[in-house]
Amino acid sequence: MVWTHVAFLDSAEDAGVWGTRTDTPDSLQNIKYGSERAEFDERCEIDHSRDVIYTKRMPSAFFETPLQSLLVWHQVDTVIITGGSTSGCIRATAVESLSRGYRTIVPMECVADKHESYHYANLTDLHLKYADVLPVADVLEWLNGDA
Repeated sequence: MVWTHVAFLDSAEDAGVWGTRTDTPDSLQNIKYGSERAEFDERCEIDHSRDVIYTKRMPSAFFETPLQSLLVWHQVDTVIITGGSTSGCIRATAVESLSRGYRTIVPMECVADKHESYHYANLTDLHLKYADVLPVADVLEWLNGDA
């Protein structure tokens, strides 16, 4: 499993333009290495002996990370994307995944956004153009070979 999160230097000099889009307490440039905002939710079951964690500085999990090399090495043909935000990181990763030739799946109950209007609009658009947006039960059935 591959996990990604966003984190920047204390100076935020590596945040680029994306990190300067707003100037509020919850802005991206305020996600510092080691800060609570850069941590994974405690409910995530990360296997540190097997799973891969990439720190990213842009919305797509592919952008300037070794993700593509890892997927090629393991001969992956399908990418399942979960997390937040549907209109940002999920969408950017799904578009790049499809652009790189992967079947792309988004389990609809496993993604979220700040507002449901952005969330559902992007799920609809992703399903129309870039990914199979499916109920998580269908994805699990497919993964277990029951589909």
